[in-house]
Amino acid sequence: MMGILDLERLTSLSNEQCEIILGVAQNLQIIADLSQADIFIDCLLEEDNASFVVAEAKPTTIASLYKKSMLGKIAYEDMEPGVLFSLKTGKPIFGSRGITEERGIMQQDIVPINDQYGETIAVLIKERDISQEVQNERNIERLMKATNSEDEQRVFQAIVVQEIHHRVKNNLQVISSLLRLQMQRTHSEEVAEVFHDSISRISSMALVHDYLAQRGIEEADIKLLIQQITTLLVSSSIIPGQHITVSVEGNSVFCPSDQATAIALIVNELVQNSIKHAFPFPSQNCGKIDINLRRRKQMITITVTDDGCGAGDSFSLGDLSSLGLHLVEMLVEERLQGVLSFPLSDKGTKVSITFPIVSTEVNEY
Repeated sequence: MMGILDLERLTSLSNEQCEIILGVAQNLQIIADLSQADIFIDCLLEEDNASFVVAEAKPTTIASLYKKSMLGKIAYEDMEPGVLFSLKTGKPIFGSRGITEERGIMQQDIVPINDQYGETIAVLIKERDISQEVQNERNIERLMKATNSEDEQRVFQAIVVQEIHHRVKNNLQVISSLLRLQMQRTHSEEVAEVFHDSISRISSMALVHDYLAQRGIEEADIKLLIQQITTLLVSSSIIPGQHITVSVEGNSVFCPSDQATAIALIVNELVQNSIKHAFPFPSQNCGKIDINLRRRKQMITITVTDDGCGAGDSFSLGDLSSLGLHLVEMLVEERLQGVLSFPLSDKGTKVSITFPIVSTEVNEY
């Protein structure tokens, strides 16, 4: 979400200077999405001891630090010393830290915007949440204070695992942002659908790494991940006027991160396939998708059933050219060492995958 004020009316800048700022502002949303940060442009007020926000962009790839628009907000020197310093001296500032409205920790980077004569006319400000990074720093401090090698190894391993998953998640979200920007530029519905499917797959993978980054563990609760993935899919894939519900039943099942990623992609494809093909709009504008997880000792079965129009008695993977279902077959057989089947269903379509699980979790069977 981007906004900009009327510079010529609210500032004493020349037309040429306003045009320079407007040129920078045109790219604010792209900068915000790629950097996963709130981006602002501030100008100096005439009284020379305060600045005000003339343009802003909130990221669509992550939650904003601010609940309300900051356009027009005035900041005095005692509130934003770094911004005023950069406006007055033309020097950039990197790595300044502060507290957000929700008591999180944010990092502020400030870069001057100069006119054709080198005069600073505004500053570009990036603010992003670094609460997780600060927590990692505190973990490192704990590591340094650890009194024995066993404590050191345990804390260090947790830090490394969290940081790896956190960085992978961020990289995947950046890729999604790039694809989303490209999708907005195409005029072909077929190309846009390909972009949408790719973004959905990457988002499902990012959810797994986000889960693991938050917990600092190497096993994921598949039931919880499936609930998150299906919620994301329904909100982003259904057509206005459609009413599709998804239920996830069964026991919580924990499995290693590599299996969790494969399962996330498989469920993404199966649910997305049902949304697209089982409920053709507008002839069928409502439906239900049921997902069931069942564990018998080391074997897991995940069944996805919809009550849509079905695909006929001869429904099988070999009859389909869908990239998504061929991807499911590959993931089940190669990544999970499992079996994909299409049990008969009274109505709609049922798809089942069964695979062995490798887990350190101890369960009662």
